[in-house]
Amino acid sequence: MNRLTTTLVAITAGFIFTGCQSEEQQNPQLEQSIQVINKQFSLAAVQAGDITVANIQAPSLDAINNSKDPISFVNSTPSQQALVIPQANSNSESDEFWMTVSGAELNKGVKLAISQPSSIIRIAPRADNRSGAMMQSQSISPQQLRLQKVGDKTDSTASYIQSLTDADALATAGLDDNSSALTLSSSATAGTYKLTVAQSLPKNGQYLVNVKEKGSPYKLKLSTNNRISSDKPNVLFTLQLSNSQTALQPQASLKHADGNIQSLAVEQVNGQWQATLPSVSNMPSSNAGLSEIQVNVQTQVNGQALYRTVKTAVKQYVPSGKLSNHVDSQWHDGLPSQLTFAVELQQEGRFGVNAALTGTDSAGNDILILTSQSAAWLTPESSTISLNFDTDTIESSGLKAPFKLKGLELLDQGQMARLSYQQQALTLSL
Repeated sequence: MNRLTTTLVAITAGFIFTGCQSEEQQNPQLEQSIQVINKQFSLAAVQAGDITVANIQAPSLDAINNSKDPISFVNSTPSQQALVIPQANSNSESDEFWMTVSGAELNKGVKLAISQPSSIIRIAPRADNRSGAMMQSQSISPQQLRLQKVGDKTDSTASYIQSLTDADALATAGLDDNSSALTLSSSATAGTYKLTVAQSLPKNGQYLVNVKEKGSPYKLKLSTNNRISSDKPNVLFTLQLSNSQTALQPQASLKHADGNIQSLAVEQVNGQWQATLPSVSNMPSSNAGLSEIQVNVQTQVNGQALYRTVKTAVKQYVPSGKLSNHVDSQWHDGLPSQLTFAVELQQEGRFGVNAALTGTDSAGNDILILTSQSAAWLTPESSTISLNFDTDTIESSGLKAPFKLKGLELLDQGQMARLSYQQQALTLSL
């Protein structure tokens, strides 16, 4: 049962007016009273789908938001979206693949597995800072691209290129990375092809080769948690290749917003894949931006080679705070006006709390009344934050107790990260 602490404060103000035209004293107005009640509740037990923090840590990266100004906002006309549980997983699928190759490899020839006619091959020069200085690789003219099918002995000089596209044309389509592209002809059947570049390229130049197989029945699907906590050594994910039962041997990497890429060791655990995060420098260098998990697969389907790459964005964060179980409430004339939460934290920072308030209609249904948001600068010595409610909006809704707090969310605004989420947080009733 919830531990309840109730304090009743009655404030009574009497006003007596005397008549200006008469010596008789007028009847006093009706007494006006406001009942203020303080009561403590306990958060509900965590349910499936909720997001929680176990052990809190102190962030080491610079905060994005250092504002110390408190804010509070109540929306009396909320959208039903406020009651929708946020997706805990990122899901993506791909009918394409990427590979990074050198100029020497392109001059010699790079093998590509193609499963679909009319596929598009794009080549983009990449910047290389391995020498300590930023070096931009030489761009490639599309007229220098050559494509040949491996093992084609009947007509080794046959062209499998339908059209070529230069960097200017691609830039008008939003690809402004100085890349060039070719489209395979409809006669380019499934198989392995060798892509070469006729012009002489610097052997240490870096290039991204992207093959898009639009319409292919083979799509690689990836599902993983869209949040990566710094206290978790592993990332779990699932993979599925459509229209195939082929066993997969994925390779995974983690790309940070600053472009740094880390390879991840992968193993299969209880039907899922598990990628081990590096023990050193496993966090990005900045709280700004998202990281990206990339999974590459090279396999065989019906005797033909198939390459696929699938990517999904994730947020890496430090579990910097969590809500205490006990919540203090304030009530005005039987309606909740404020909830105060204590936040456990090790290091000062800017935190936010969001939630939705529902009331009960005559049929016993929970109906959304309002949403409330607050943000404040918290320290280990001063770590409470309050959600305010508009009692006029609650009263005009016609809804009664029990009121419920739903979608309770704790945010670290310094990291722009969701720390916790509880769909059914509190049931409020005097």
